[in-house]
Amino acid sequence: MTFVPTDAARETDAQAALQTAFAPQSVAIAGVSPRTTGWGGGQMFLRAIRNLDRVPQVYCLNPRGGELDDGTPLYRSLAEVPGPVESLISAVPASAILGLVDDAVAKGVKVIHLFTAGFGETGSDERAELESEVLSKLRQAGIRLIGPNCMGVHSTRGGVSWMDDSGSTPGHVGMLSQSGMNASEVVGHGARRGIDFSNVASFGNASDLNEADYLEFLANDPDSHIVLAYLEGIRNGRRFLGVAREMSQRRKPLVVLKGGLTEAGSRAAASHTGSLAGSAQIWDAVQKQGGFMPANSVEELLDLAVTIERMPGVSGPRCAVLGGGGGVSVLAADICDRNNIPVPWFADQTQQVLREFTPVAGTSIRNPLDAGFMLEGDKMETALRAVADDPGIDWLMVHTGADGGGPRGRQDDHARQMAEGLAAIVPKLSKPLAVVIRQARTGEGFERGLDLQHRLNGHGIACFQSIDACALAVRRYLDWQQR
Repeated sequence: MTFVPTDAARETDAQAALQTAFAPQSVAIAGVSPRTTGWGGGQMFLRAIRNLDRVPQVYCLNPRGGELDDGTPLYRSLAEVPGPVESLISAVPASAILGLVDDAVAKGVKVIHLFTAGFGETGSDERAELESEVLSKLRQAGIRLIGPNCMGVHSTRGGVSWMDDSGSTPGHVGMLSQSGMNASEVVGHGARRGIDFSNVASFGNASDLNEADYLEFLANDPDSHIVLAYLEGIRNGRRFLGVAREMSQRRKPLVVLKGGLTEAGSRAAASHTGSLAGSAQIWDAVQKQGGFMPANSVEELLDLAVTIERMPGVSGPRCAVLGGGGGVSVLAADICDRNNIPVPWFADQTQQVLREFTPVAGTSIRNPLDAGFMLEGDKMETALRAVADDPGIDWLMVHTGADGGGPRGRQDDHARQMAEGLAAIVPKLSKPLAVVIRQARTGEGFERGLDLQHRLNGHGIACFQSIDACALAVRRYLDWQQR
């Protein structure tokens, strides 16, 4: 008689398996070719794991045997591997999976990640039956499955990844994603915006370990202070919502980007990961029940991560808008108002301080403050501190461009001076500050904007790519805090 574990036991097994997957002592990669290839195949995982250099034992499998150019042996099967294997990554064709699973059972593997695609997501009955047979064999052996049809796990601390260009700095943002590409882009763009990640999971078809298992792992992960998610369908909605609500009660932020909310998107999700996506109305109710923050794009996921990580002290919506250009200030006020971010006039005392060094013509000192010359030298500190101390203001938004006249070296020096100046002033401010670097008009301006963003990131200053993005992210974070 086959023992069938209870749901509670399987949930416990899932957490133990994910602990192993994110920080294994030994990994075997099936499908490593002697040829150095680009994206895909076992070599992709080998390069990423070697770059992080934290897994004690890494073995490579190829049915032909031999060795890599650097002398790394290629074992013909798991049976030939001289030591134990905790985690197995499969990059072999679906037709070879059943034999690999039998070898994994004999070897005592704890968790298998199937990068391999070509199962139920194809819509083929025969491929769906193959996926069911694989899952049945693994369940009988007590082995947990990541995937199939996914990139797997990424952990800079644990030393596993599929990305050889992700960087090696451990961070505090976790992510679960049904899409490997979306996970890769969030991690990659996050690095450009100064966001470092803790543990990231791409789980594809979720035949065994599903979104609720990954969410529970990240909810209890002490290294993940913020959790981002990209979901197409939910297999265990009741448990997912329970974990999400518990996270909200513990004030651990969860931000979810839901794919497949339109008819076209739902069709794409069905062919991508075999998910039934559902309607926007139903998802809106789910979001309210779960108490998490919604996002409508990868950019919004990262905007919220930046806001939560670098503006945790924002306690209200009332915003002071500072920067050059009267027209930009007018539009900024409109954008803030549409996002329920008030832009109130400064108190008389604040205006009096600003009036002392503000020319009458062409500027406003009421809010928005459209005097760009203030954002330099001693004037910048005086202006920002006066505005931050205004009792009617909860947070500050500074907007600036990266284009400008004058020699290239002078412009670059201005970016450096602004970043260093803000870094010195921000600790003295009584309210949180965000910086918006407006879209550049020239290629050189674009490069300087990236440089300024990089410098601000290094000082832990919240940086956004548009006034719209900044206002929306702060509003959503405040709504979550108030709930």
